[in-house]
Parts: sequence; C-alpha cells; structure tokens
Amino acid sequence: MQDDVTLMKGLSDSERVMFQSEVNARRKDGTVALLLCLFFGLWGGHQFYMGDTKKGILYAVFFWTFIPGILAIIDLFGMSGRVRDYNAAVTAEVLQKIKALRA
Repeated sequence: MQDDVTLMKGLSDSERVMFQSEVNARRKDGTVALLLCLFFGLWGGHQFYMGDTKKGILYAVFFWTFIPGILAIIDLFGMSGRVRDYNAAVTAEVLQKIKALRA
C-alpha cells in the first residue's frame, strides 16, 4: 500500500488540499473501531461505524440471542485489517475522483 505522500506526487497544490481534506473526513480510526467492537459489538456498533448498515441492523435485531456478541469477538481479530482496507479504498476513490475532475 502506498502512503498519501506518494499518491499526491502528481497533484497540484489545490488538488492536494482537496485530497487531504476529503480523505481525512472519510478515514476511519482503527482504535475507535476496535473499541466499538469490544463494547458495542453485541448491538453492531462497529458495523455501523464501518458503514455496513445492513449487518449493523442484523446485529441490533438479534442481540438478544448473543450470537452477534460471539461474532463481534471474532470481528475483533480482523478489525484492524478491515479498517486498513477501508482507508485504502477511500484513498484510491478520492484520488480517482480528483484525477477525473482534471479531464
């Protein structure tokens, strides 16, 4: 995965500002995701935070079965990778949109 500085190399100053502000606004924090998973995983808090509303609703509806709690414990182990993948996808999407604005 490339860092933001490498990705911004071919951008103008105004495009860099636009890139940074958009990426920072949409980027998810791994610590927040882990804490939500740990403390609110039974109700799907981490799913809502990561933008997966359908799974979040399923977790919230079936919280009384404690199955979402078990799934949240499993999700804890993959959450950092999921956040990293989400942030990489956001970065690529924003970069693509900025380059499309040039044309």
